[in-house]
Amino acid sequence: MLKKVTLQMIADKLDVSKALVSKALSNDPAVNEGTKETIWETAEAMGYRLKNPRRPAPSARTGNLAVLMPRAYLDDMEYWGKVIHGIEKELANHSFSMILSSIDIALPPREGLPSSIYENKVDGAVVMGHLPDSYIEALKASSFPFVMVDANLLDASIDHVLANNFLGAYQATEYLLAAGHRRLGFVGDADTSWSFRERSRGFEEAIRDFNRKGTAAEKSKASFCSIEGIGVSGKGMYVADEFDMALQEQVKGTDPVTGLFCANDLTAFEALKALGKAGLSCPSDVSIIGFDDLTLTEFMHPKLTTVRVPKADIGSRAALMIMRRIESPDSTPEHVLLSTTLMERASVKVIEQR
Repeated sequence: MLKKVTLQMIADKLDVSKALVSKALSNDPAVNEGTKETIWETAEAMGYRLKNPRRPAPSARTGNLAVLMPRAYLDDMEYWGKVIHGIEKELANHSFSMILSSIDIALPPREGLPSSIYENKVDGAVVMGHLPDSYIEALKASSFPFVMVDANLLDASIDHVLANNFLGAYQATEYLLAAGHRRLGFVGDADTSWSFRERSRGFEEAIRDFNRKGTAAEKSKASFCSIEGIGVSGKGMYVADEFDMALQEQVKGTDPVTGLFCANDLTAFEALKALGKAGLSCPSDVSIIGFDDLTLTEFMHPKLTTVRVPKADIGSRAALMIMRRIESPDSTPEHVLLSTTLMERASVKVIEQR
């Protein structure tokens, strides 16, 4: 009787791990295509009984993936550049090449999307940030494989990877509350992006939880306000003329805000400038926390307390997701949230409670 061929026998034949053989035979996109092909051929030659029909040869693919982003994001490569670096590094590990395409969002999808997509010169795409919904619908209609990164569209049918904005904001707000701040402000237009909205939600939830858990002996509850006039879109960041006045009204009023949680580091920079115009300083008069952990936050004065977003890891995960989507078009869509980290620096002052 012929001896049954096992995964371990194939692994021993090729001098690789059993786990690698298992992943290759299940078409795991994390396995290099060349390695996968070798393992498939060896398994077939040894008479291994395959559970799934073999996939088409990788030579049928282009080996290229597109990265699509609004053209305005080219002015913010401090953030998006690190995401792109994560994508490129992961794709290189799997023998894929990246084609970066900036999109003029003023154009309709047929004109704005790169020809590489319509001419089948790429196998899939990573869509970053605030592309108009019409672009997403055009990609869906063409059955083109793609995943989203920090997008503004909520669609359960599309793979999506982003930071855990809610928990990051919740933790930052807890930090302000633990430092004794009881009058807090959220800086940013929450309705301009999904990320801002989630950060606003985390901010408010942390304050509600703080008040709910407080004891009867505590004299003061925490309260908050929203300071609007600054946000982001597919056209980049904007600051309204009334922003400075809106912030100054809250930090110099009869019940002044002493702690600001800013929707991102760029809004924190603008808040610092507005405080300076009002004759106030950070952190002696007002404490500030940002979000994203841009490089400048460590070199400014004071060094900015902020929430670190794992930008390169987000890019790497998006690359793995699009390769999985190409390999398994019918697999269940994933929405992945990567954890953030609070970076404690010098922009938060402790207030003694009396």
